Amino acid sequence: GDTRGITRGRWFVGPKEVDVIDAIHLRGEQSSTDLRNLVDFGMFGVLARPLFLWLKWTHEHWVKNWGWCIMILTVIINLVLLPLRISSMKSAMKMQKLAPQIKSIQEKYKKYSFNDPRRAEMNTEMTALYKKEGANPVGGCFPMLLQFPFLVAFYAMLTAAIELRHAPWLWVHDLSAADPYHILPIALIVTMFLVQKATPTAGMDPMQQKMMNVMMPVFLGFI
Repeated sequence: GDTRGITRGRWFVGPKEVDVIDAIHLRGEQSSTDLRNLVDFGMFGVLARPLFLWLKWTHEHWVKNWGWCIMILTVIINLVLLPLRISSMKSAMKMQKLAPQIKSIQEKYKKYSFNDPRRAEMNTEMTALYKKEGANPVGGCFPMLLQFPFLVAFYAMLTAAIELRHAPWLWVHDLSAADPYHILPIALIVTMFLVQKATPTAGMDPMQQKMMNVMMPVFLGFI
């Protein structure tokens, strides 16, 4: 405090609800004290905030249950991102089809060291093969990267929304807490395992493929 006079301060005591915080106007204050920043939607807040407003609108005008609202938004987001996933799948299938030819080219130049100039010929042959077959080695990854911000923003939005506190859904009594019976984590592991099994793995090492098919779903389910 100020030892030479009166100390004055302004406090906000209450829930971090978006509507409440947006209604508070700090007159004469600097923009850095804007209370909107109290609700931290993460690094992709520019996407997370509209997603929350969309979720809130769905709850107010459509379904009066936060759990079903989350499920509806999840389905819609997946349908919107479906073309990217189909594109990624097609690219992966093309690469899987070319895997034997790619392996043959790699075997042909395996005897040369990485510093050998003849290694450039291998890259030339592989590039010509990709061009001939209309395949793109990064075509399967790029669509996935485009989806990443939306998935992270959606997850960050759900962790920051105080509206989910004590909100029930089916067997879950509080959507801001863990599933008491661990049904959702188990469902995540099973569905992710099935998706990984159906995803083409062109040229992937069998040990790496096993890790992706089994270890990754279990790891994410544990998280």
